[in-house]
Amino acid sequence: MEFIPVQQRDQVSTYRSLRSLFEKNITVNSISEVLASCNVSDQAKQIRDQMVSKDYDVIGVEENGWVIGYVLRDDLKEGTCKEYFRSFSPSDLVSDSTPLLQTLFIFKNTERLFIIEGNRITKVVTLADLQKPPIRMLLFGVISVLEMHLYRIISEYFAEDSWKSHLSTKRIQLAEELFLQRKARNEAIKLSDCLQLCDKRDIVLNEQPLRELLGFESKSKGKDFFKKLEILRNNLAHSQDLNTQNSWTEMISLIEQTENVLEQCEKF
Repeated sequence: MEFIPVQQRDQVSTYRSLRSLFEKNITVNSISEVLASCNVSDQAKQIRDQMVSKDYDVIGVEENGWVIGYVLRDDLKEGTCKEYFRSFSPSDLVSDSTPLLQTLFIFKNTERLFIIEGNRITKVVTLADLQKPPIRMLLFGVISVLEMHLYRIISEYFAEDSWKSHLSTKRIQLAEELFLQRKARNEAIKLSDCLQLCDKRDIVLNEQPLRELLGFESKSKGKDFFKKLEILRNNLAHSQDLNTQNSWTEMISLIEQTENVLEQCEKF
């Protein structure tokens, strides 16, 4: 087993704890909505009108005081709700304690999830709920932890500022200008503290051992990953729609890949 100095192990442990805070302590309840419901014998057209007025796409269906399934607004026509009733499948249901990150990954294969509290189905989460602040906090946190790991790895791998060989003169000058500004404010920092995500990307991707460590088969695949990650981070920072340029499936796949990269970082 490769020996890792105590200080480095402590940093990895700290970053892992921070990552766990985002990944495990924020649950699906933070973005869920109370599930409105109708009775199984209610008239479908009347319920559909109510759903239109309240902008509901889905509501629960009750029988004898228990939510036993659901109906979709677009399905409802004539007759009773019983005719359009859909039973819950196991893949439709998650516990109210399910971590939000795990919930996000489940949405690769579904458009909605129903939340179980105790022994009752009480809430619902749809794709629209993925735009809510807790999701944004989660994603920004995951990206921030990755940046912290990249900084740590660069600081440990390169002697002094030898990472400069992987950056253009312009990028080095920008880092130096930021360094001088922050130093003027009496901030105890190093030049590498002033690297942007794009700089860290270029450094690790241009250094083959680091590129392989992070699990990128080629420099081009690594650049594609970081380009998408930067777009997502900028959308998060400027409160833009998270699904502007890519489908939800692609965005969720990007976060899954980020999780894999983080796991590799923790081995360094």
